[in-house]
Amino acid sequence: MKKAITLSIKRVISKQTHLWCSIGLMTLGLFISSSAFAEGLKNLEDCESCHTVQASEFQASVHYINRSGVQAGCNNCHADQKHKNGKKTSKVVKKDRLDMAMSEWKRMSDNDSKECKTCHSTMAMDLAKQEPRSVARHEESFDDGDTSCINCHKGISHYLPAGWKAKAQKVGLQK
Repeated sequence: MKKAITLSIKRVISKQTHLWCSIGLMTLGLFISSSAFAEGLKNLEDCESCHTVQASEFQASVHYINRSGVQAGCNNCHADQKHKNGKKTSKVVKKDRLDMAMSEWKRMSDNDSKECKTCHSTMAMDLAKQEPRSVARHEESFDDGDTSCINCHKGISHYLPAGWKAKAQKVGLQK
């Protein structure tokens, strides 16, 4: 009888230990995954500490405030950017705005606007809900095999810099 009680207590302890270990592992997993997700989508404030003008423009854009409530973060488009956080970085962006735009547009054109396509799908476009002019342009682009969004959609999240069109046409980044 004493042996049966001891075995019963061991089973209860074993089940409780198993339960608590499972809860602990799930909690740890959630904590780690949420930390990784948060790192992937840096706070706007992190970027804004140096990129003040760009952050304020972004806050006025359709990627920040829109009817669906879906909000992009800086890293959704600029994830590949290499920053020197903690290594005596300048608090002032020194690169000319037009040059910075050209560099980003070229990078996005070269990678077929992969950043855009993480949220937007050409296959899911409902052309019936677009303006006739947009439908014509999208169909023409698709027929030409030009599916890089940035080739037409500039100035969506940031204001276009002065002289952008002439320079973009000169370097082949604008039709």
